[in-house]
Amino acid sequence: MPVAAVAARRWACPPRLPGRSALSPLRPHLARCLASDAAPPKPHYVTTPIFYVNAAPHIGHLHSIVLADVASRWAAWRGGPGSRALLATGTDEHGLKIQRAASANGEDAAALCARVSGTFRELASACGIAEHVFIRTTEERHRVAVQALWTRLAERGHIYMSTHAGWYAVSDEAFYTAAQVRDATPDEGGTGKVSIETGTPVEWYEEANYKFRLSAFTAPLVEWLESTPDAILPPSRHAEVLAEVRTGLSDLSISRPRARLEWGIPVPDDADHMIYVWVDALTNYLTVTGYPWAESGAGEVPAGSAWPADAHIVGKDIVRFHAVYWPAFLMAAGLPVPRHIVTHGHWTMNHSKMSKSRGNVADPFEMLQRFGVDEVRWFLMRLGGGLADDSNWSESTLREYYKKYLQGQLGNLLSRMVAPKVQARLFEDEHEQVAVIKRPEPSPADEKLRGLLSEAPKTFAAHMAAYELAKALEVVSELLAAANELVAQLEPWRPSADRDAVQRAQYMALETLRISSCLLAPSMPDRMAALQASLQLGADETTWQSCLALRPEVRVERSDAKVAPLFPPLPEPVQVQKPQLSSAPRKKLKQQERRQRQAR
Repeated sequence: MPVAAVAARRWACPPRLPGRSALSPLRPHLARCLASDAAPPKPHYVTTPIFYVNAAPHIGHLHSIVLADVASRWAAWRGGPGSRALLATGTDEHGLKIQRAASANGEDAAALCARVSGTFRELASACGIAEHVFIRTTEERHRVAVQALWTRLAERGHIYMSTHAGWYAVSDEAFYTAAQVRDATPDEGGTGKVSIETGTPVEWYEEANYKFRLSAFTAPLVEWLESTPDAILPPSRHAEVLAEVRTGLSDLSISRPRARLEWGIPVPDDADHMIYVWVDALTNYLTVTGYPWAESGAGEVPAGSAWPADAHIVGKDIVRFHAVYWPAFLMAAGLPVPRHIVTHGHWTMNHSKMSKSRGNVADPFEMLQRFGVDEVRWFLMRLGGGLADDSNWSESTLREYYKKYLQGQLGNLLSRMVAPKVQARLFEDEHEQVAVIKRPEPSPADEKLRGLLSEAPKTFAAHMAAYELAKALEVVSELLAAANELVAQLEPWRPSADRDAVQRAQYMALETLRISSCLLAPSMPDRMAALQASLQLGADETTWQSCLALRPEVRVERSDAKVAPLFPPLPEPVQVQKPQLSSAPRKKLKQQERRQRQAR
């Protein structure tokens, strides 16, 4: 069967074959771990990564949250009345890094977690995400879920005790092999070793701990990835993970001695060991769905459950944990794997990684307050909604995009159409209160816009299916640009414009605004709700199906009131006062800058 056909197929989950080893990587075992559509409709389940509580939220965290929220809102709207969505976010609060940070601050670990977790909860609320579940890994329901999954894996023969030796990065909460570390450079301290992948310091450990038989899942993972080309997005990261798995996998250390790690979840029936933080953290996605399920325990997924996740939204730095370890744990437990693992790039500032020590961190709370919630949400998706590459945060770019696309395209088109001078020309006499504009016959003037209106929803949906939000929003920009172009050509405000030109401009512009408002609503829910209210759109005029065709007619009510702009001017940039330097320090500063340029 061709790969495309295999990818499109919905795998059944047959009963376990008698006599089949729990470690058998053959197709019947893999089939049990792939999602089935045989169950009743499930909620569309989207997750953010759960955020580590070692630092305050930044723009990258906000980007992940908004991306997940937009995807969830889109699925709920696209699914139509009666469709359900489940959105989850939260915080990852266990591990050696948190234990050490709390100790260094002279703070109780639980108090530190509660304090920082609260800021992430506030961010989720501040950025206007839809109704959601906020999960903390220190909750009792999560401890129950983690220990249930561990027990399930142990009972099925996937966990064993062994001795492990290797380089451990506390910051990454991961072991590295000798080939994955290098000597630290002078800029990195000059002593010891660091991870090649992340540049974080590593420490040598040799200890007894529990291991997961990851090597036994090399073949099932390869088969899953080869048969499901959209399991990991974008395709470039799918290819990277597949290439890594094909080289073979080693068994994974999944516990830490309690003597070294106290802040975590104990291994069931062995209080001397704590569960590896990534086993703990990844299980949150099951916890949110009620795992272990009352109907079926830790095994079969009950009918109507939100599992499997439709999309895990994660940063590119944690792909291995989500795209290799997590599917392997699920396969081992006999549970369906996620349908999509959506990996996105990072945000930089001045094209450098954001860092508090460098002073180049954008505070998401400040940005939301200064520029507006929906405006920042749209900008993050419009500029950073591509998955493959990093994006550079810049206030000047945000202002440029706002002025060009939101004010210049969407806001301008609306202002033109609701202008009293233009609307007055729709009415035949001063007593008429409602103008009914029939759908005009196609003409060469509006041929381009008609084509875009016909194709835009389908093209937008195709990009959303690939989680390419930036490309989806570009479709709306093209649509609005074409509508503004047509209106400028027809000039309905011109005294000499004939009635056909006035009605054609009004009809085509209003239909563009209607369809655009629907497609943009997941990114800008409040602004688009206001736009739809100003257009007096009914619920049946803002459904997915309604966007696939132009209305037979539009109705415009007379109004002499001046409508406030949908996108008013942004506040002026914050001016940073530079200290005045005397001539001597100024000369010294110039010499330093000259030496730095020469060093580059």
